[in-house]
Amino acid sequence: MKALQNCLQALCAVLLSMGSVLHSQAPSSVPGAPVATEPQATFQKSKPPISFDHEGMLFSTRHGATKLRVHGYIQADNRMFWNNLHGEPLDQFLFRRIRPLFEGTLFNAVDFRFMPDFGQNNPQIQEAYVEWKSLPIAKLRVGKFKEPIGLEVLKSDRELTFVERSLASDLVPLRYVGIQVAGAAFSNSIAYAAGYFNGTDDGSNGNFQWADSHEFAGRLFLLPFARTHVTLARQLGIGVAGSSGDVQGAVAGLKTVGQTTFFKYSSTTVANGRHERVSPQAYYYAGPLGVMSEFAVSAQDVLNNGASRKLRDDAWEVAGSLVLTGEKNSYSGIRPRLSFDPAKGWRHMGAVELASRYSVLRVDAAAFPIFANPISAAQHAGEFALGANWYLNHFIKLVTDYEHTTFSMAAGSTKPLHSEKVLMSRLQLAF
Repeated sequence: MKALQNCLQALCAVLLSMGSVLHSQAPSSVPGAPVATEPQATFQKSKPPISFDHEGMLFSTRHGATKLRVHGYIQADNRMFWNNLHGEPLDQFLFRRIRPLFEGTLFNAVDFRFMPDFGQNNPQIQEAYVEWKSLPIAKLRVGKFKEPIGLEVLKSDRELTFVERSLASDLVPLRYVGIQVAGAAFSNSIAYAAGYFNGTDDGSNGNFQWADSHEFAGRLFLLPFARTHVTLARQLGIGVAGSSGDVQGAVAGLKTVGQTTFFKYSSTTVANGRHERVSPQAYYYAGPLGVMSEFAVSAQDVLNNGASRKLRDDAWEVAGSLVLTGEKNSYSGIRPRLSFDPAKGWRHMGAVELASRYSVLRVDAAAFPIFANPISAAQHAGEFALGANWYLNHFIKLVTDYEHTTFSMAAGSTKPLHSEKVLMSRLQLAF
């Protein structure tokens, strides 16, 4: 693994040096710009060195070949539990995410992104990568970023329809260090990503330390009607993703939408071999309507006191939303046509969205009782959510969800965990 780390470091240096070479060879041209018959300075518009809009502050060179955008978002959450897994009410306020973002382009050849997070009193670097983009059909990315598997996970954290992701996202990875090749063709109707990552835990973020766990991951996503005249079907997307790798050591537990652990392995159970995932997924957006669904299977070799077994957990979710004020619904988020301004009349109320979701997670029955305690660990969880979102403008978003999660145990005679009932609210400020 040390050798691979050295290779990745060398690759980053090569990418930056190649970008410098490209810039030095064509200092006054921008790739894709039309050929000029007179000096380019006559036709190209100079960009202001510093500008500010709803996407943040932009620092740019004269012709925009090198630029830095500074923006970010803050999410302040309040959780009111009527009931948790232990039968006790629990209220909580926290800053779920505090994320300044620094991203931009070097010499029109290399994109970069750096995103620390100071939320939940746990400072960490969520994303840090560079991406060579000279070949749009095969962009090379190196660093820490999201693995290309979960449909809901790949959706931006600031554009989530609900306060927290569904149970299906418990069985896919989040961000890990790795190297990836990705691209799209035919007006983005075919998109792919394939990479090698240092990590295989479900529902977890990695760090920058290389470990013994590693995996290959890939995803193919199609918009089959994107280039047709069938307007209502253009935003129908279907895809499949998966991963395969080796992992040794502790096995991650599973959490509810309210972030309470409802399943964990016994302290002596460890991962010991192959970890494989597969996730078919789809979404559909038409006007103010949006629907998203995915299925995830996670199969892991585990070991406990000499007993070994491949355990297969599975989960699925279906979520839908409707923008009552008529704005276009999309996977990349909702943008209000008119910002909230009551002095201008009732039409200036921003965008209002109603949403609902149902998700289920099932742990392999073979996990009990050898690898997990059937009395304290649930085998099945089912979550139902209703939500209302108010987009006041491009900067402010209010989210309110009611989540109800029920559980069942491996043995019918075992008393199940208490249902989780929680009202979750969020104030999001983004710039």
